[in-house]
Amino acid sequence: MFDNRVEIISPGCLPDGLTVESIKLGSAVVRNPFIANFCAKTMPYRGLGSGIIRALQEEPNIKFINEPAGMQFISIIDRIADEGVNEDEGINELESLILTFLEKKPGAKGYEIAEYIQKGAATTERYLRSLKDKELIEYKGSRKTGGYYKK
Repeated sequence: MFDNRVEIISPGCLPDGLTVESIKLGSAVVRNPFIANFCAKTMPYRGLGSGIIRALQEEPNIKFINEPAGMQFISIIDRIADEGVNEDEGINELESLILTFLEKKPGAKGYEIAEYIQKGAATTERYLRSLKDKELIEYKGSRKTGGYYKK
């Protein structure tokens, strides 16, 4: 992890026949059928080759680098600069994560934010209250149909 990006380095390059462009379109090759079969039966499964597509839907600017010479595949996700929020305002890492999420998904419900930051409802509500007190977010709408928005 870096201040301006997150890099995920996977040992091994893309197998023969796959390119960065083809995986962006959902192409996939099963390297180990036993592991693929096990995971499909024991984990939430959305289809072979769907992970890259889902990641690109969340963040279209992910960079993928296939390095056959170095035998590695690298994914680079640039961090979004928090314009308008400075360090002096006392924003912690989770609050910053919530603000970034609300930029991508305005009107998000509390449970969606909790899932994104991987915290329970009470902890999430505490951070949301702190951000409201700092006047960085607001809740619009009714309790049932409303959501949180970045100011």
